[in-house]
Amino acid sequence: QVLKSRLEACTLDEFLEEAWTAAWEVDCQFQKTQNGLELLTKRFQQKAIISWNQHQRGHASSEFANMLYSNLHPCPNSCGRNCRGQMYIDPADGPAILMLPQPDTLGSTYAYSGAHVRILNGAGEVSSVREEEINKGLGYAFLVGHLENFSLMQKYYFTPGVHSNLRYRGHDPAILTILDSSYNGESMCVGAPNQNLIDAGNYHAVFNTSSSCHGPCTLQSDDMPAYWTLGRELHTVGASKATLDHRGKPMGTVTVDVNMGVLGKSFLDSLGFSPSVYALIVERSGRIIYLTPVARAFIFGDRVEEDIIYNVDGSVRCSTDRPHDCTWKPRKSIKILAAADKTLFSGVDFSPVLEDMFGPSGANCSTNVLSKMVKYPKTNYDGVWSNTSAMHLVSFCTLVSVPEWGLIIGTTFMDVADAASMAVAPEELIVDPSKHQMQEIIGNQVTLTNTGRVTLPFQVDKAHADFVHIEPQQGVLLPDQSVIIHVTLHNVSALRSGTSFSGVLTVRGNTQKSRGTCFRKAAHVRLSVTVPKWSWTPVQRFVIFYGEWVFGIAVVMATVVLARLAYTLTRRYFQQEARKSNIVSEAMQSTKLLPYPMVLIAASEFKRLGRLVSHEEVRHVSTWLDSIDEVKAFCSKNHVVFVSHQWTAFDCPDPTNIQYKAMLMSIDTLQHQEDWEEENIFLWVDFSSIPQKHSPTQAAAINSLTVYASNVSAFVVVAPEVQHHQLPDLCNKASYQQRAWCRAEQLAHLLAVGSRNMYLAEDGELTPLSDIDDWLTQSIYVFNGNLTCCRRKHEGMAKCDKELLRTPMLGLWAQLNERCSLDRKEQPARRSIAGGSQSEKLRRIDHVYEEISKKLDEVFPREFNFECPDGHVEKRQLFGDLLTRLPQPGDDQEEDGA
Repeated sequence: QVLKSRLEACTLDEFLEEAWTAAWEVDCQFQKTQNGLELLTKRFQQKAIISWNQHQRGHASSEFANMLYSNLHPCPNSCGRNCRGQMYIDPADGPAILMLPQPDTLGSTYAYSGAHVRILNGAGEVSSVREEEINKGLGYAFLVGHLENFSLMQKYYFTPGVHSNLRYRGHDPAILTILDSSYNGESMCVGAPNQNLIDAGNYHAVFNTSSSCHGPCTLQSDDMPAYWTLGRELHTVGASKATLDHRGKPMGTVTVDVNMGVLGKSFLDSLGFSPSVYALIVERSGRIIYLTPVARAFIFGDRVEEDIIYNVDGSVRCSTDRPHDCTWKPRKSIKILAAADKTLFSGVDFSPVLEDMFGPSGANCSTNVLSKMVKYPKTNYDGVWSNTSAMHLVSFCTLVSVPEWGLIIGTTFMDVADAASMAVAPEELIVDPSKHQMQEIIGNQVTLTNTGRVTLPFQVDKAHADFVHIEPQQGVLLPDQSVIIHVTLHNVSALRSGTSFSGVLTVRGNTQKSRGTCFRKAAHVRLSVTVPKWSWTPVQRFVIFYGEWVFGIAVVMATVVLARLAYTLTRRYFQQEARKSNIVSEAMQSTKLLPYPMVLIAASEFKRLGRLVSHEEVRHVSTWLDSIDEVKAFCSKNHVVFVSHQWTAFDCPDPTNIQYKAMLMSIDTLQHQEDWEEENIFLWVDFSSIPQKHSPTQAAAINSLTVYASNVSAFVVVAPEVQHHQLPDLCNKASYQQRAWCRAEQLAHLLAVGSRNMYLAEDGELTPLSDIDDWLTQSIYVFNGNLTCCRRKHEGMAKCDKELLRTPMLGLWAQLNERCSLDRKEQPARRSIAGGSQSEKLRRIDHVYEEISKKLDEVFPREFNFECPDGHVEKRQLFGDLLTRLPQPGDDQEEDGA
C-alpha cells in the first residue's frame, strides 16, 4: 500500500497531525511483519506436535526414511563451493529443504551435534554418527516439507516488494528452507554460517544449551519476541522470531527480509505535506536504520554516498557470489549523533531528540508524536556547506512493534510558516472624480496573487460605504494564480462637493472554506476618494435665481441644526465630565478595595512542592486575605515576597523548572540577607495565586495586581535566560522588561514603597534593581511597554489593556502624590539628592515622585492609538486631563476653613 497523497501542512498543528498519520502507517507495516511471523511460528509448533504424535504411533518407519533418502539431491553445479548440505525435494511439490545430516552414499556426510555442524569425510567415520541424529534430521525434514504452501499466507500478511526471502532456519537439527517460493536450486546456494538471524546476545540466550530455555521451562510463542537486525544487503533489515517444538523448546527461527528502500520509497520518501519534509528511522543508540534522500542531504550532505551511511566500518559483506575474504556479520550504519561534527556535516545535534524519544515521557507512533525545534548550524547548497543556520521542526515517536527503534519526521520551520501567503497590488487606490469627467461610475482594479503553496479561498471585506462595489467578493486561487478584483464607485455625482472619503478593503482567507484557516494574515488596500469643488451646475444657477428663498430656508434650518448641535455638544460635555469624575472616583477607591482576595503560599510549602503548582492544586494549603485591611495587617507581621516572571510555554509557566530554582534561590538569599524566619515568609506567584480555570475570578485577580504588589515586603523579578518551549524566542530579563503588565507590577510596588527591596533573580544571584542602570527608569513607562492585545490588533476586544491599567495606575499616583505632598509640609527643609544615576534617585518614594513629576506626559500619556483588526487606527483618550482632577493635599482643610 502506497501512502496516499497529502495536502501540504500550512500550520504547525497540521504538520504534526500529518506526521503522526505517516508514523502510524509506517508502524503498521512493521506490526504487519510481526503479525505474519507470529502466525508462522504458531503453525510450526502445531506441525511439530503432529509430527511428534505420528512418530509416537510408528509413522516414522524405515520405509519412510528410505522414501526420504530417495528424494535427496546434491546442490546445483552453479553453486560451486557455496553450497552446504543436501537438498530434499518433496514429491508433493512442497518447498525444497537444505538439510543436515545426509546419507554417506550421496557424498560428504553431515551430522548435527551440539552447536556446530561437523563434516564426515569418509565412510569409516559414518559409524560415529548416532542413528538418532539422522532420524531427528529426517523427521524435521518431513515436518517442514509437509507444511502448506505459504505463498497465499504471504499475500495476506506481507507486502510484495517490501517483504521477501521468507525462510525457516532450524537449529536442532540444522535445516534451511525457503518458504515464499517453489523449488529453485540456486535459492539454496547459501554460504553463510548456519546461525539464526538474531543478534549474538539473544542467540545464545535462546539456543545455548546452558540457557533456561533448555531446562525444565515450557515457553509459549508470545514469550519469544521478534528480533530486528540490519541485513547484509543495502537497505535491508531482517525480522526473526523463534519457533518452538512440541515440548515448548526453541527449535529454530522464521525470518523475513524487509526492504527498507522499497518501504521508504512507498511510505517516507514522498510524504508531500511540506516541500522540505524528510524522515529517518534510528535505533536507541542513534544508529541509522533508514533515512530518506532529503534527510541525507540536510543532515550529512547530498554528496555523502549511501555506503558511508549504511556501511560505516567499510567491511566487505559476504554473499552467495562471494563467500570468502569477507564478513557474514550484519552491516553497521553511522549514528545520527555523528552529524554534530560541523567540520564534516551539518552540525545538528539530535541528542535531545533521542533523549525525549526514548525517555520515560516519550510517545509511541500509534497514539501520538512529540515535537521539538532543532537548529541546523550549517545548510547544504548543491553539495557545498554554508554557515547559514536554520531552524527545523521535528516530530518523533517510537515504533510500537520495535520499541528500540524510533521514527523522526522533520522540515524547515520556514516551509511551514510560509506555506500560506498572499499579496495585493496596488496597496492604495486614490480616486479623483474630476479626472473621470465626474462620471456616475468609476472603475478601478486590484490584483490579488496567491504567493503561497496552498490553495487560497479568499474573501474581500469592504469599508462601510454604499457607493463602493466589489466584484468578485469571494473566490479560490491556486498557488501562483492571480485574479483581478474590480473596485467600482457608483453615484459619484451624489457625493458632496469638496468632501473626501478613506477606507480599507481587507482581503483574507475564507474560514468557511477548506484551507481558509491557513491564511491568518490578511492583505489590505487603502481607498481614498476626494471630490473637488465643482464649477457652475444647474443647482448653483437655481440658487442664483432663487437665492433669497434658499437663504431664508437655510437660516431656519441652520438655526435648528445649531440648536441641536449645541444641545448635543452640551450633553456630550457633561457626559464626558461625569465619565472623568467616575474614573477619578474609581481610581481613588482602587487602592482601598480588593476585587479578589490576595492568595499566598508559605515558603516551606513552596519548597516542598518542587515545582510551580496551579492555584487549584494548592488552594487548600494557601493563605487567603479578603480585604485590604487584612492584607496590610498580615504583611506588617510577616514577610511577603511578590514574584514577577514571564511564562516560557503556552500551557505551562515553567516547563524546564529553571525559573522555579531561581525563585528558591531568591527566598534563601532574602532569608539570609534580611535575617527572616522561614515560617514568616510567604510568596505571591501568579500560577499559584491567580485562578487558572475560572475566567471571571481570574480577571478580578489580575485587576488586583497593583494592590498586591504595593503591599509586599520584597519584589523579585525572576528572569533567568530560558528558551521558549514552543517558540524560537529567548526569554530573559530584556523580554521581561518589555512587557507592560510586568512594568505595571513593578511601578505599583515602586509607587508604594520605593525600590529599596526590589531585586532581579538571574544567573544564581539576587541583584537590587536600583543597581542596574536604567532598569527602574524603564519601569515607570508602563504604557510604552508591549501588550498582547495591541499585537493582535484588539481582535474581539472593545477596550485595550491600557484602558484597564489606567484606573489602578491613576489611583497609585494619587496616593503617592498625597503622601509626598504631606511629607514636604512636615519636612520643608528636606532636599533631593543632587547626584547619582536615575536608578539611584528612585531608591526612595519621594525620589520616585520627583522623577515621575518631571515626565508626567510620558508616564501618563494623554492619548493613544487604538488599532482595529481591519487596520483602521483610532486615536483614543487615555489620561487626558485626569491628573489635574485628582484631589490635592489640603483641599479638605480649605473646605473646612471656608
